[in-house]
Amino acid sequence: MLRHQINPLSWADTVLRALIPSFIADAIFSDHRKPTRLHPTSYLDGLRGIASVLVFFCHYTEDNYRSLTRSYGVGDKDHPENGTTGWIQLPFLRIIFSGRPMVHIFFVISGFVLSYKPIKAIHARDFDKAYTALSSSTFRRAFRLFGPCVASTFMIMCLQQMDLYPGRNPRDTWAEQLWAWKRVVFTQITWPWAWDKDMMPGYDIHLWTIPIEFAHSMLLFMVILMLARTKLRIRQLTVLGLMGYCLSCGKWAGFEFLAGLFLAEVHVLKSAREQQSKEWESVAQEEVDDDLNKYGHREVSNGGGFVSLSMLKTLFCISLVLLGLFVGGWPNHEADKTPGIRWFFAKTPMPFAKMDHLAPQKFWFGLCAVGTVWAVGELPLLKRFFEGSLAQYCGRISYAIYICHGPVLGLFQEYVMGGPFVPAHGEPGKDGYKVAIEAHGIKGMMGMENTTQKTLGWFLGLCVLGPVVVWAADVFMRAIDEPIVRIGRKMENVCLDKEAQPDQRPGGRRLEPGYSAAA
Repeated sequence: MLRHQINPLSWADTVLRALIPSFIADAIFSDHRKPTRLHPTSYLDGLRGIASVLVFFCHYTEDNYRSLTRSYGVGDKDHPENGTTGWIQLPFLRIIFSGRPMVHIFFVISGFVLSYKPIKAIHARDFDKAYTALSSSTFRRAFRLFGPCVASTFMIMCLQQMDLYPGRNPRDTWAEQLWAWKRVVFTQITWPWAWDKDMMPGYDIHLWTIPIEFAHSMLLFMVILMLARTKLRIRQLTVLGLMGYCLSCGKWAGFEFLAGLFLAEVHVLKSAREQQSKEWESVAQEEVDDDLNKYGHREVSNGGGFVSLSMLKTLFCISLVLLGLFVGGWPNHEADKTPGIRWFFAKTPMPFAKMDHLAPQKFWFGLCAVGTVWAVGELPLLKRFFEGSLAQYCGRISYAIYICHGPVLGLFQEYVMGGPFVPAHGEPGKDGYKVAIEAHGIKGMMGMENTTQKTLGWFLGLCVLGPVVVWAADVFMRAIDEPIVRIGRKMENVCLDKEAQPDQRPGGRRLEPGYSAAA
């Protein structure tokens, strides 16, 4: 008799927990729920999560309802049937399927989050901690960014070779397919030194931002290291100067990462001021209490000036968010004809104005992303929304959504969305004759004759494909993304020189305060 028998119920419980989304497992299994707490930059996780969902909406819309991406009131002369009259195409509302500006928000947030810990340590005058944070982030960055992408493209490669991926033909042999996949991984996904050039990686073209993210993460770490021991104003002015230099060279990604660094330092300074203000208020309250006990009254100061300044700041932040929502609706085509957007298009400075047809929007997206990320942190209502459970869950699975939405759409959207009825073309028995195609899927059911039908079909398709994307992303996060992050940490711990102390050089001489072994 076996000493340990397999319990079918226990096995089924394990499989069920692994396959259902984590938020459902949390509701069903009390021991599955992990304790979570908010930290000072949690709202950035929520913002990144919502942005990743909008990237999915964008690619879904461009694949299935491209005519909806045109600006409201700007028709297509070559294809009158694509006339634009749908409410979803109006300014501000069209942000729901505008994924391109979300990439720029990703980059500003990355610059902020990657800078926050070392900058905080620098302000605490703990340079050893700052250098350690930089070293650790640099070591683990490749695992964090490239590992999940290698895994996802490997799965796509296998599906393609097994002829299970619609629209892609398998190669003659598995060896050829593996060699092609290796070439894509080495020269397009993990090759970062094309800087901000779109490498259009095979197997999943949506991963074009990953090498850009890695390259500019390294640039960011180098800048922080270079400026770690400089004076505050020197550091801030240098970062601003480098941001301007990037813009003057047309390097939008470098500008956005460095802007994230600048915002991180602003956030640290603001937190320090708030902490100091709380201490002063505590002391002032003690003095007021003493006056009340002693004299029985106290004088009330007029804070109207401060209230007015606070209101002006709030209005300015709201204006930045609204500007970001408006500019975020920049169409992929005919921006020069779109009301409002054409003004920004005409005011685009060099070299962005002449680089390529997408460069003008990248300039304005970058500026608006910086303003939006800062403004969200200054508006309590928006900040609470992005710290809410929905946004935080999206933030947890944000990278998985970004990686998984392309393969999920590639696998299922053709079957789910289908197409409208297409009549026969030509005469039977003659060359060029094409048989009629029956209506099928959501497009066939809802129709594609007018914008109302397209909008309803667009919404219904999201209701079907959206949960599939979320489920796939949740499983991918737990099965691949999080384990790869843990592997990166374990590899770092294995490779660390445990004997080297942070306050000593190899020769054993103790360093002066403010210096580290990395200097």
